[in-house]
This record gives sequence, structure tokens and C-alpha cells, in this order.
Amino acid sequence: MGFKFLSSKYTTEFKATGLSDKEYLVIALDTVDKLKWELDSYNFSDYVVEAFTNSSLFSWGEKVIISINKGTIDIESKCKEWQIIEYGKNKKNATRFISTFNTIKEELSTAEMKTKLGHLDNIIKSAIIIDEKNRLENTEYRSNHIDTQ
Repeated sequence: MGFKFLSSKYTTEFKATGLSDKEYLVIALDTVDKLKWELDSYNFSDYVVEAFTNSSLFSWGEKVIISINKGTIDIESKCKEWQIIEYGKNKKNATRFISTFNTIKEELSTAEMKTKLGHLDNIIKSAIIIDEKNRLENTEYRSNHIDTQ
């Protein structure tokens, strides 16, 4: 009989109802903030949030990926670094996320959600403007670079 390491990854999903995926993205971002995880990235069009938990005595920390699709929220928590034993931290991260997410969903008023959606829309518009500006600058650079050769 060989030695078996515990899995360094945990995945689960849960179904949320009553709101749009964009609204669930807002709640997911609030959840990451409330859990004091470090936000790594989020994708507006795919409704994906990536965050890191803090290191602790028993863990180097974990990367948590939250994917939202038609009210189904997938959660994957995996160790940032190779670990022999992860002490159930990945499952705890998923459980804490779901519990906090549901609490925020219940407590968030319609007015607060509307304000947060407006803020998210402004961030999206700013990102689009920056992306378009970068694209124009790159095109201009390429045009100038080709013309001078």
C-alpha cells in the first residue's frame, strides 16, 4: 500500500437564483473583500473572479477562482505552493465563500445593488477607454515605426 497525499485542490458549485450574473459578480467581489482575500483579477465578460487567501501557520495561501454562469457559481480553491497536506483549507475556503456570499446576497438592498452596478459599469467603461487608447497608441507606434524604415 502506497502513501497517498491529500488533494491540494477543492472544487464545488452552488446555484443562486433571483439575480443576474452581473449582480452575482458584484456580490462575489464584495465577498472577496469581506473575507479579506487579495483580489487578483476579475473578468467582466466571463464573470470570473480570482483571489488569493492569506498565508497562515499551516498554509502558504490558496488561489480561489469563482466562475459565474447563468446563476451557477463554481468555486475552485487550490494551494498556491506545493504542499504535502493542505489541512482541509481549500474546502474551508469554498464553504466560507458560499456562506459569506449568501449573507451578502440576503442583506444587500436593491438601492445598494443599483449603486454597486453603476460603479462596476463605470469601471468597465474606463477599462474599455484605456484598452481603446492603448490599441490606438500601438497602431500609431507601428505606423510610425514602419514609415521610418
